[in-house]
Amino acid sequence: ALALASAQATRPRNTKYSMPHGFEQLLHHEPESSSPPPPRRKPTLSRYHLHVRQQPLASRACGASDWNRRPVDPPPIVQILLSDFGHQSKDDRDILQDPRFTVGCLLFLVSDSFNELHSQDKQGPEREKERDSVTRADEVLPTPLLGKVFMSPFYVDVDPDPISAPTHPSSHTQSPSLALDPDNNHQASKLHQPATFFIFTDLSIRSAGTYRLQFRLMNWGSVEDTGQSMPILAEAWSDLFRVYPAKDFPGMRDSSVLAERLKELGFAELNIRGKGKGKGRKKY
Repeated sequence: ALALASAQATRPRNTKYSMPHGFEQLLHHEPESSSPPPPRRKPTLSRYHLHVRQQPLASRACGASDWNRRPVDPPPIVQILLSDFGHQSKDDRDILQDPRFTVGCLLFLVSDSFNELHSQDKQGPEREKERDSVTRADEVLPTPLLGKVFMSPFYVDVDPDPISAPTHPSSHTQSPSLALDPDNNHQASKLHQPATFFIFTDLSIRSAGTYRLQFRLMNWGSVEDTGQSMPILAEAWSDLFRVYPAKDFPGMRDSSVLAERLKELGFAELNIRGKGKGKGRKKY
């Protein structure tokens, strides 16, 4: 009896489905022990930044079945930016081509307090800072999101739409928001700038409301190389967008120049809608 009790006490417990190492931190599962989890490294300490190149604007609420899925429109397109990126640096180009990168997407229902703040007249960095603080305070848990929420990188040697292309930020600011500054001294370099995109063509939302998406950059290679949990290298939030009931949905927009050219370059999952098809429809 004592031997049996001892064997049961030392037998490993496997009552929970296993998941890849580091995934539990990504999904914010509660730790099994009473000790607090180790602090997560702030993304601002990394060279990596995420820039939402194409923002979601609207979607039609969908049903639970696959045939009734309604994609977020336009499809969100996220891009990696590197601090102090060297256009002639082979190492930096190799970083952008690393196939082990992935970006995960989380959906958050926006609270009434966030909507009130969004409608105020504040502009610029002050407004954005307050909006983000409200988001993090009120949107504790993500909302269910249907579709492909993890995307692999799509690399191109030359940016397909240099007019809208951001420039890589400087380590002096560590702020990718400066990438769209029209007075940036590096604007000329965008003409032959490589780019890595994460294109979310298959995201659907069941319930009407106002939402934001959060994107998180990770690299599976960090788990293979170090054996430690996978860190989040960078984060970015989308703008606000609405999900409409079926009777109120204003319709799909024409495809952007960026989406059209990414389709031509080989990203087959993009569905392109020709110019002029959206005329006369309500604005989002």
